[in-house]
Formats: sequence, structure tokens, C-alpha cells
Amino acid sequence: MVRILAISGTPAVGKTSVAAALKELLKAEVISLTEFVKSRSLVDSWDKQKDTGIVDEDRLREALLKEIGSFKEKSIPWLIIEGLLADVVADACDYAVVLRLHPRVVKARLEQRDYSESKIAENVQSEVLGTCTYHMQEARGNDFYDIDTTGKTISDIAHLITDLVDGRVDRKAVTPGLVDWISDPDFDLIGTFQDNTKKREKKIRS
Repeated sequence: MVRILAISGTPAVGKTSVAAALKELLKAEVISLTEFVKSRSLVDSWDKQKDTGIVDEDRLREALLKEIGSFKEKSIPWLIIEGLLADVVADACDYAVVLRLHPRVVKARLEQRDYSESKIAENVQSEVLGTCTYHMQEARGNDFYDIDTTGKTISDIAHLITDLVDGRVDRKAVTPGLVDWISDPDFDLIGTFQDNTKKREKKIRS
């Protein structure tokens, strides 16, 4: 019987790469929500200010549940659903993971992807506040793994997840709520957002 794993997290934390590694380790099929949403035309509108598509989450959930049903008829050991909105169907999954990453690293990776400054600020704020963790808690309570991926390789993260789902490691270290960037003495919250403010000011003056 197929086991289903949902992987969520802020953009740039490594969801797609981890899912690809798990595909090999678990002999899994993978649903990428970015591609799934596009192929099913689930973007209802475009938010110009946030530079992002607005997805109808009810329609997404309905389409995903139907897709999950079709996979249950196949002889595969694992199905992985990865994407920012994986929580919308996490209650129908056997396991769920939220990948966390230090906000400074999130910011640096998004800058490398040429995200707009407003979009970078929005996603860094989301990681600082643990928005994906909050949404996963709404879906599953604390029945999921909240993993700090900072300093870990994709292989490290993928092997940790396989160890967790197979019960080979204690899940206490990945209990939701332990990752708390706001209380981290090494994280300069004000400085992070001041960097973006300075860049905006420089653009306006130039």
C-alpha cells in the first residue's frame, strides 16, 4: 500500500531537491505542486503587488485528493507531494514535513533567484514567523516533522526524513515549535529587513 509524504516550506528551503533525493531513496513518485497547479490551471488570478499567482486552495485540494486516489491503485511504495501549499492536503497523508532554513540563507538564495525585493521580504518574514509550520499545525496538529535544514546537505535531509518515517531516530529533535528564529541570538531580525530597506532607498535615489 502506498505511503504518502507531504513536504512544505518557504521558497528556497530545498523542497524540490529533497523530494528528488527521496524519490531515489524511497522509490517514490513525486507530485510537484508548482507543476501540478500549472497543468490543472488552478491559478485564479495574479497579485501584481506580491508578484505571485493566487491559487484556489479548495480546487487544489479537490484535484490533489483525486490524484492521490489514482496513485493508491498503483503498486508504488511512496508518493511525495512537495510544495508551498502541501498543507492543504496534509491531513490525507501518512507523514508530513516542514523544511525550515535560517532566514539569512533564505534571503541569500532568493536574491540569487532574482526575486523582487518585496517578494524576498515577504518570504523571509514568512520563514521568521514560521508561517508554513503554522499552516501544517492547522492541518495536522503537531503530527509532523519540523526540520531545521540549516547547514545540512540535501542528502543529509533526505536520509534524516527516511530515518524518521521508519522510526530509526527520535522525533523529539524535530518537534514543531523548536525552530524559533525570533529568539535566536545569532539572528539579527532588524538588520535583515534594514538591508532590504537600504536597497530600496538606493534604487529610488539612483
